[in-house]
Amino acid sequence: MKKKKAIVIISATFRPQGMHTPEFKEYSRRSNANGKAHGGKVLQKFKVLKNLGGGALPHMVMVVEYPSLEHAESTFNSKEYKAILPLRDAALSDVNILTTESINK
Repeated sequence: MKKKKAIVIISATFRPQGMHTPEFKEYSRRSNANGKAHGGKVLQKFKVLKNLGGGALPHMVMVVEYPSLEHAESTFNSKEYKAILPLRDAALSDVNILTTESINK
C-alpha cells in the first residue's frame, strides 16, 4: 500500500523585529535544510493580512508537502530541529506546526 503524502501547515507570529534578526535568518536556513533532508517541499509561503474569523493573527503561514506523515514527524522530532529551537524561540512568539489529512473523498 502506497503511503499518502502529508501536508504540514505552519503558522508563526514574530516577536517585535523578530523577522529581521540573525536568529531568524539562521533558524530559517537550518530548518529549510532539515525539512529538505526529510523530503519536505515548500509549496507556498503567505503573509497573513487579516483574520476574518477573529482570534489570533499569525504573521505568516507556510504549506509544506512531505512524502508521508512519518517524514513530516521525523523532521520536527529530529535532533537537528530540536537544536535550533532556541533560535526559533528568540525570533517567534508563537508557532503552530499542523499535520493534516485530506477529508475529501
